[in-house]
Amino acid sequence: MKHIGYLLGLWLLTLGRALGQAPSPGPAVTIEVSRMHSLVRFVQASAGNGYRGNRRAFEASRFNTPAAQRWLRRYRQLDTDVSCPRPNYPDGRIGSQTSLEPAYLAAAAEAADLADLQRRTVGLLPNEVLASLDSIYHYLQPAFDTLAWQPHVADLGRQRVAYAAFLADKQLMARFGQLRTFYGSVWPDALPFRILLSPQLDAGGTFTNQATTVGNLVLVGTHPTSRKFADATTVVFHEMSHALSGQQRLGLQQQLEQWYLRAGPVPHRDAYHLMEEALATVAGEWLYAQQLGQPEAGTWYQDDYIDRYAHALYPLMTGYIARGQQIDQAFVQEAATLFARTFPNAASEYTNLFRYVLYWTDSDDPQQVEQAFRAHFRSNYTRSAAPIMGEAKPLEFIKSGDYLPVIVVTRNHEATLRYLRQQVPALRQFRFRPAQSFVLSTTGPAGPLVLVCAHNPAEVAAAAKLLDKQGHFDPTHPLALLPTATN
Repeated sequence: MKHIGYLLGLWLLTLGRALGQAPSPGPAVTIEVSRMHSLVRFVQASAGNGYRGNRRAFEASRFNTPAAQRWLRRYRQLDTDVSCPRPNYPDGRIGSQTSLEPAYLAAAAEAADLADLQRRTVGLLPNEVLASLDSIYHYLQPAFDTLAWQPHVADLGRQRVAYAAFLADKQLMARFGQLRTFYGSVWPDALPFRILLSPQLDAGGTFTNQATTVGNLVLVGTHPTSRKFADATTVVFHEMSHALSGQQRLGLQQQLEQWYLRAGPVPHRDAYHLMEEALATVAGEWLYAQQLGQPEAGTWYQDDYIDRYAHALYPLMTGYIARGQQIDQAFVQEAATLFARTFPNAASEYTNLFRYVLYWTDSDDPQQVEQAFRAHFRSNYTRSAAPIMGEAKPLEFIKSGDYLPVIVVTRNHEATLRYLRQQVPALRQFRFRPAQSFVLSTTGPAGPLVLVCAHNPAEVAAAAKLLDKQGHFDPTHPLALLPTATN
């Protein structure tokens, strides 16, 4: 019966084309400028969570007072991003988490003023948080109006009209619909992408070099007088492709995980971890090429692994797009082969291993431990656990092999090292001296593992720096002593 249904659907599709039915225009799109949304983004950036050029503009202004910094510290302490996992979605994919952020930012885009924003967001966050946000926005509103809104609102309005005309003239949303087919995403044409423009405050002639997508909102920081729309295609549609990935059908997401991690004799874990960014990079470059004849020359992505992998995948993925073909198991097999060919040393290179990382520590300040490593290594997905003794969940993660375990012991060294040798099979072959400060890189049944024994924060930072310098782990020389360091 399923086979008959498939043939009928294929026949109807062919008949429709023969009768000259218009192809899908792709998802709808609106281009919007909102004062309240721009205010929210301005405060985010001024607090350090957003475009650095905007933060620098605020810090260089007369509004950067001790009182303003107190308000921004208060903002950073608020719990405003409430998220939770979606059951049954593969861990690590964009669709595996749901968040209140899209609803809050959509309310901001539609709000007439701060009072209206507060009314629209009741129930999304606790009233205590909403009241604090309202106070912060009120305090920083004069800075926003002076620095960001009043000088740029007229240009933003003209840019909004020009960008809408550009998207329609180039038929980019219809082409984006071809990406929807490749991703196997559920995104009806009638459900619009809302591109929200807000001003970037530094000098520059680009339309944008900064965008992100939450839900159906595409948050684009722009230089308001720029009309270099084609050049920004790679940025904007890269992010919009992440939205398609997040709305990929659940069954297909589960199949992709199966094909990458469990279908073959060797899991293609590294290729799977880079899939999200690499595919989105190819998507942006393909749409760029539809306008200018070819993808950009040179570097496409600042991360070397993602950049090289996207270049390798480009012919494969664009072939699927041209044929109207959805990502499938044959694609996964070829993508994994391309990854292995492009990165023959991926299994031992720290740049790759730290992409999916589990930090497990007994430090009083786990964030400080993470920051020491983040100063040297980029991570796409991070898990954290503390303390060490008696914690079962980190042991499950280590056993799964999905993350690089980075275990950082900072106190009770003798007892903790003894406990870890008992619980982690990869460590049982070693004899440790608790008084020594060292970093151990080894591999076990589930994959690589890093153990740091440090006696102060400076030694944690030294361990991260040493791994960065080494570049890869050498199983013949797993243990390195750290130089004695003091706070």
